[in-house]
Amino acid sequence: MPKPGKDDYKAKAFRPISLTSFLLKGLEKVVDRYLLRDGPLLDLPIHPRRHAFQAGKSTESTLHQLVNRIEKALEAGQYALGVFFDIQGAFDNTPLVSVRRALKDHKVSFAVQQWISALLDQRKVGVQVGSIYIHVKTQCGLPYGGGLSPTLWSLVADSLLKWLSKRGVFAQGFADDGVILIIGKVMYTLCEIMQRMLHGVEK
Repeated sequence: MPKPGKDDYKAKAFRPISLTSFLLKGLEKVVDRYLLRDGPLLDLPIHPRRHAFQAGKSTESTLHQLVNRIEKALEAGQYALGVFFDIQGAFDNTPLVSVRRALKDHKVSFAVQQWISALLDQRKVGVQVGSIYIHVKTQCGLPYGGGLSPTLWSLVADSLLKWLSKRGVFAQGFADDGVILIIGKVMYTLCEIMQRMLHGVEK
């Protein structure tokens, strides 16, 4: 499918959509709802400042939470230093090992871990342009249009928000976008802290 706003025909201008059977899509939704969200994610929930793919959260809740913090900082005569980042090709490049680690960290049952691993690891992708057809086995990534993909990406990205929160900074995530906000009175100190956080995000 062509991405909106693209005016060229390079490979990155298109998004691969997974055309799976109705039965598989239904099974993915059942696993997502009953074996993840209503199971282990009740005991070990996704970070509260991850706003995408979560019930009752949206771009509005993300912006409201962020702007509210900035306004309070300005009212108190403080600086608010923010860095916004986008994880390029997040769904396309997610390593299977990261998905496995996230499922294990959230105490998902071993059988469900194995099923999800097989679902991702044994995919094949076909592309046809005119008379040319290419058929390859996937090496990484989460399928676009997959019923489990949003939850799996949230679980993988969750570790980044938790890492930032443990270091005492305010961080938010929305899909493959994120923001780090640091508030204080001395700009030089804020810049030093932010640089350390960015090195950690890069790793």
